[in-house]
Amino acid sequence: MAARMGFDVAYSQLAVFVSSIKQPFNDWTDRHVDQGFAWRPGSVSFRTLVEAGAHVVEVSVADRMGPIRDDAIRVVEVPFEVPPDGAVEIGGIAETVPVSLPAGAFVLRCEFLHPPGTEGERVAMTFAKGEAARFAVLRADAELNPGVELLTHADPAPG
Repeated sequence: MAARMGFDVAYSQLAVFVSSIKQPFNDWTDRHVDQGFAWRPGSVSFRTLVEAGAHVVEVSVADRMGPIRDDAIRVVEVPFEVPPDGAVEIGGIAETVPVSLPAGAFVLRCEFLHPPGTEGERVAMTFAKGEAARFAVLRADAELNPGVELLTHADPAPG
């Protein structure tokens, strides 16, 4: 399965969440900003390379994670559980796109790519089923400072 979608992001965050979650967006602390993601079960937000603007995301599902793309500038992996109905949304605060994924436990890799395309910032997201759950910042640019221990819980954003 592969899909390509485009939307605008704001506040430097790209979100992936289970459609049924009541408060889908996460409240960011300084540690979340430094590591480049805010995660809780059913919802993850990734810190984008730019504050706001058009993003094009390619989503794929694989049995195993492949190598990091050569053009990736920032790469983060987190566990992600797709619900039985497969209903997930990807996007920014103002606009999300629904996708249907196979149910089950995945590792979600988010790769921010350079250079930007004519349609906006480029992002590759891979949901890999045959992988052990893990949190990792595999490639950090100068804007990130993930530290030794990653913060693996966020609270829902208010409101």
